[in-house]
Amino acid sequence: MDEQERAFRRARNAAAQARTAILADTRAEVLRLLKLARERIQAVLAAQPTDYQQWYLPQLQREIERALAELGESSAAALSDAAGEAWRAGQELVDDPLEAAGVRIAGVAPAIDTRQLFAMRAFMTDRIKDVSVQAANRINAELGLTAIGAQPVNDTVKRVAEILGETSRDRAFTIVRTELSRAYAVAAQERLTAAAQVVPGLKKEWRRSGKLHPRPHHRDANRQIVDYDQPFTLVSPKGIVKLMFPHDPAAPAGETINCGCIMLPRPTSFRLVAAFNPNR
Repeated sequence: MDEQERAFRRARNAAAQARTAILADTRAEVLRLLKLARERIQAVLAAQPTDYQQWYLPQLQREIERALAELGESSAAALSDAAGEAWRAGQELVDDPLEAAGVRIAGVAPAIDTRQLFAMRAFMTDRIKDVSVQAANRINAELGLTAIGAQPVNDTVKRVAEILGETSRDRAFTIVRTELSRAYAVAAQERLTAAAQVVPGLKKEWRRSGKLHPRPHHRDANRQIVDYDQPFTLVSPKGIVKLMFPHDPAAPAGETINCGCIMLPRPTSFRLVAAFNPNR
């Protein structure tokens, strides 16, 4: 392996790690927002009379729904910002390693269309807001049970904590991981396609996630290499599945939800890349 290839791989690894950092930061922010909402709602409940029959239910519901609406808006804003970061990082997964290898395509390769980013951003923010909507519906159901005397007050407080704890957290984390990884992957594929117009011999490689229990057929696809414009072929328990890249929007949901795999750019020949420098 010559120095050019080593430089390419170092830059590619750094660009791939950017996705991990974006996911971790966004996950931490959503967790912080969920914790704030839970503490706020628990404070509202704690301030009510012990006898639930004395609570003014509509007013209580409005306070809780207000807190959850703010959670939804704040989470959507955080996810929207992170989607932009993931989109840029996906492009850098192609640009930075090539530049490290001596080929700068910025300003030479066509710019990628951002309309997909806007569509994905709208979809993912709607989904993260729905976490709050679903939590509000479930909390209202618990309040209703106590209002009619079917459930003790203490059980309701405990159930509210569970709803805003593990239940909402896991769903929110799934949205963060899946949708931000999708934005990153779509941008990387689009940028690779644009780069291939000016740099010959570009391919792509499937890399499995570092999860302890990945999907077996995703693990088996590890290091599969195809042309930049061709799909990867995976042999799933249900048959052959073709994905242009991990998190392909056209793939079945079962192939993309919580997937940690990544597509990496891979030149056929570093000599060929070096010989065709569009900036010379």
